[in-house]
Amino acid sequence: MADTDKEDRTEAPSARRLEKAREDGQVAMSRELQTASGLGAGLLVLATMAPSEGAHFVGRMRGLMERSGSIDLSGARGLRLWGEGVTAALHLCLPVILAAVAGIVAATLLQTGFLLRPAALMPSLNRLNPANGLKRVLGGETAAETVKALVKLMAFAAIGSHLLTQLWPLLRRASGWDVVRLEREAAAAVLHGMLMLLAVQGVIALADVAWVRHKHMQKLRMSRQEVRDEHKESEGDPHFKAKLRQLRRQRAKQRRMLEAVSTATVVVTNPTHYAVALAYQGGDKAAPRIVAKGVDAVAARIREAAQDAKVPLVSNPPLARALYKLPLESEVPREHFQVVAGIIAYVWRLRRPAPGPPPVR
Repeated sequence: MADTDKEDRTEAPSARRLEKAREDGQVAMSRELQTASGLGAGLLVLATMAPSEGAHFVGRMRGLMERSGSIDLSGARGLRLWGEGVTAALHLCLPVILAAVAGIVAATLLQTGFLLRPAALMPSLNRLNPANGLKRVLGGETAAETVKALVKLMAFAAIGSHLLTQLWPLLRRASGWDVVRLEREAAAAVLHGMLMLLAVQGVIALADVAWVRHKHMQKLRMSRQEVRDEHKESEGDPHFKAKLRQLRRQRAKQRRMLEAVSTATVVVTNPTHYAVALAYQGGDKAAPRIVAKGVDAVAARIREAAQDAKVPLVSNPPLARALYKLPLESEVPREHFQVVAGIIAYVWRLRRPAPGPPPVR
């Protein structure tokens, strides 16, 4: 039955399905990317502060290391020395740990789109259900995680073997080094090893991100019946219906406006961004009316309709912008009479037939 259900889910998840899954906390989350981000942030801080902080740590510990055989570590003096050592180690390690934690948190927030769900922190009985746990263990995801863990183990083992091969000659000569050189060589070896680990982890993280997103989208796929049900549910939404009615009214209004362009006397343009169609019937008391107006794409459609209806186009950017601010079917205000009258007179002159030759007597 489960296999049949999976076979029925042939449709990509809708935007509403994805949004609902996100609200429920179902997001594509790659733990390998979190690991790579934490490792990279920690390594960046370590490489930045290692020279100065490492020298400071060695300076504080040099006296203890040089007199390690003669210092009495018992009693209050021993506790104080141990406290100083722990404090120095924390001073060295704490910034790296905090940077790694910040990197993990940043990777998590970026993957979830800054989704914060306090409900996820509440205890859930489903997490304690043995059946769910058994399903996770026996499911296909466990096999994928096992393969991924084996690949990581082999990669890290290869890196460790390489580092040991490189470090073994150095370790044989380390007994004759002073503290400063020992610190420098150790820091270089650690940094080299960490860079190799980061490179391998970065490749694994990129592959894991692609895999996790693929599995997430596959998990949310929908059947055709679910798509139809969601469409019906959306149409039943009052807000959706209101938006649909508003969109239909806007389209009907735009259609009537474009039809009115054929009755216009002239179309005043910007010439590319604005277009305003004016109709003038003549008469003493009549004034030109705005029968269509638009900007950008709508303006382009008005110009096309005017060209199809052989309505003249006249470029006058200041007038086009000023008339566009007025409502449809309103008359041209008095302050624009003179300019509009000049344009209409120019259009009427264009419509007059050219004078023919004088009649032959």
